[in-house]
Amino acid sequence: MKSDLGRSIRDRLSSRVIGMNIRAMTKGDYDYVVSVLDRWWGGPSTGRIEPILFYELGHHALVAEAEEEGCERIGFLLGFVAPTDPAVGYIHLVGIHPDHRRRGVGNQLYQSFTDRCTKAGVARLKAITTVGDDASDRFHRALGFTGQKDPDYAGPGRARLVFTKDL
Repeated sequence: MKSDLGRSIRDRLSSRVIGMNIRAMTKGDYDYVVSVLDRWWGGPSTGRIEPILFYELGHHALVAEAEEEGCERIGFLLGFVAPTDPAVGYIHLVGIHPDHRRRGVGNQLYQSFTDRCTKAGVARLKAITTVGDDASDRFHRALGFTGQKDPDYAGPGRARLVFTKDL
């Protein structure tokens, strides 16, 4: 029964997956992401996309384009190999166009980032989210991450869920 349920979820998901191209982020992509992020996330959020994440740490930053929609940018992932520990790949920020959510974009971005990290010799991935972000929690766990609440991760009394996954 459980395998039938899992199969039906996979079948529904695969029927919604769109053709896309995942590629390295360019300066034009970064500028585009900055211009749409507040709309994609429904509120002020551009403060999370600091220029250092593109200029100094953006070697592994990615963009997803929808092939059937004239290569429209539909998602991004800002991640990097940690300079303090090259065995760790860190996923800082991911955004998916609201019209393309639950269609495999985030999964493909994570897979492409994972592939790049593996080629760079990374042994573990890390990501964080705010406590109470149930969608992010479910997404990371579905991709094989384990998560743990750290009550002071972002400073005293500023808890975060810290996700890790061994490669």
